[in-house]
Amino acid sequence: MKSKIQRILFLIGLMCFLAPQPYSLLAQDFGKPYIDSVLKAVKKQTQKDKRVSFFHLGDTLVLKNAPEQATALFQYFFQKDTTDFAKLIMYEGYSRNLSRSGYLDEAIILKQEGIALAKKFEDERRFIFYNISLAYSYDQKNKPDLALEYLNQIESLLAKEENKAQLTSFYDAKASVYNSLKDYDTQEECLLKIYELVKDMPNVPKKRFHLYMILDFYTQVDKPEQLAKFTQILYEHYEDARTNTPAGHMPIEALFKRRLSIENVPLLKKTIQISDSLNNINSYVSTTIALSNIFKANGTPEKGVVYLKNAVAKLKKVEKPSHLIDLYTTLATTSASANNFKDAYNYKMLQVSLQDSVTSENMQRNIAEIEIEYETEKKERKILEQQLELEKQSRQKNQIRNGLIILGIGAIGLLIFFRNRLKYQKTIAQQTQSLQAQKIVELQQKNKLLALNSMIEGQEAERLRIAKDLHDSLGGLLSTVKAHFTSIQNEIEQIEKINLTKKTNKLIDEAVVEVRRISHNMMPHALSLSGLKGAVEDLGLQLQEEGYTTTVELINIPEKIDPTKEVMLYRLLQELLSNIRKHAEAKEITLQIVGHKDMVTLLVEDDGKGFTYEDQLGNEGIGLKSINSRVNYLDGTIDWDSEIGNGTSVSISIPL
Repeated sequence: MKSKIQRILFLIGLMCFLAPQPYSLLAQDFGKPYIDSVLKAVKKQTQKDKRVSFFHLGDTLVLKNAPEQATALFQYFFQKDTTDFAKLIMYEGYSRNLSRSGYLDEAIILKQEGIALAKKFEDERRFIFYNISLAYSYDQKNKPDLALEYLNQIESLLAKEENKAQLTSFYDAKASVYNSLKDYDTQEECLLKIYELVKDMPNVPKKRFHLYMILDFYTQVDKPEQLAKFTQILYEHYEDARTNTPAGHMPIEALFKRRLSIENVPLLKKTIQISDSLNNINSYVSTTIALSNIFKANGTPEKGVVYLKNAVAKLKKVEKPSHLIDLYTTLATTSASANNFKDAYNYKMLQVSLQDSVTSENMQRNIAEIEIEYETEKKERKILEQQLELEKQSRQKNQIRNGLIILGIGAIGLLIFFRNRLKYQKTIAQQTQSLQAQKIVELQQKNKLLALNSMIEGQEAERLRIAKDLHDSLGGLLSTVKAHFTSIQNEIEQIEKINLTKKTNKLIDEAVVEVRRISHNMMPHALSLSGLKGAVEDLGLQLQEEGYTTTVELINIPEKIDPTKEVMLYRLLQELLSNIRKHAEAKEITLQIVGHKDMVTLLVEDDGKGFTYEDQLGNEGIGLKSINSRVNYLDGTIDWDSEIGNGTSVSISIPL
């Protein structure tokens, strides 16, 4: 067994010796040469990349140098680069360095300049940063009201999704200011908002810092439930992040050691009871040790022994050896303070024994893991050697096979080449014939389109002529007949008695109206005078006169539209409205025409009984086919949206 352990220990030492040594940041020069190299690199970078490079440079100068040395390096940088953009980024690190050096007023001046530069470059992230940083500075100078002014002016910006990463810093600064104002309720609200923001974050140092600050607050106020809760939470995070750190060396213990006042005894007793009831072992042990330290610091260590013994009895029921070691250590020192040296010795021996057991167990576990890794690596190496040998043999076979395959492929390639050449020539001939046939078809289609266009233009011209004839000739004649008839009516009393003149007058009026309607439909006066916009508004007025609730919306209609397309658009609207009058049984109609770039979109909606498009189209839907044909002629698209009982919506898009 001994030789086996020695072999493993030798292996560990050998692995450590052969392992690459980590690069020491301390060995690197983060001075003027480093600044020069960054300035040289950013000359070829975009502004976005420069922003990142300058930020890392400022951060590095602060972290890797003493405050006085960092100040000199920042001054050296600003001698080399005096641009406002560089100042915007670098003032962030420079002001932080001045603050830690004690030059608070100088830091405040830089932060105020940073705010002005952030406004100039419209950089919200740094505008928020400089305001938060100024709030911290004025809080340090005991000017909390001024600090709140800077925080309040960025609160609306932090509601944006892209700025929410800075909310924790904002609420931390606010909590600090309200602490200075002794408004502890508002401070607690800010801290709890921070907790809501970080509770789902990974266990990173930033999260543990915020939890530490929250717990620090609850060690100073009388809220045992919250103290128990956040002690447990923070302890679990430290345990997860620092697995091998003894519990007594956790930073959390420093919080309780700073609160050794006898006034905290009631708070800690309540916290112990709550932790015990919730079975929060971490919180239970920490607060028990803190309570015993208070008793010891105030000359009554024997009072703390009782609580420590209760904790030991509870800890023996769970697997928490690190906590038990802390309890034995505290019992030993507390018993010694109470002059009970025998118990102190016994507890020390228990602590040492348990410590050795834990250390031995960890050592055995580590040795077993290393041995498994070593054996696994040895097997993997052997398998790798076998694989290499097999690959070598396979490679030789493949070379011979590949040579034969290449010769075969060469012969087949020649055969395919000549065959494809013949096929290519035949394909070229077929494509030539196909292109000629396609050109013939295209010419025929163009001729058909020209003929159709001429026919439509002829139809519209004929409609215009008939409309003028109806309006000028027949309409005038009817008006003259009515005038003559009125004169006769005044003279012939007998005709009036049989009421024939009244009926005839009514028929003549209806004939005049009908002539006007036919004339208007064939070539609307509004279309010729004010274009499509006026004609559509006129259609809306007609619909209102007919009793429909009508909404007309005309948006961005182009000033000039090709006359043929303008007439076709109007005819489409007429046909759609005709279908609504005949079939829809609607009460409300919406007409909308929207122009966008080189397109015009018509939207006609009604609240009528609706229909099934496929059924109507298959059921000799001449009206639908006519509308679809007009849209296709105009190279447009049409969308029918109708459902039985839910009205109809038709959307037509026509390129101009």
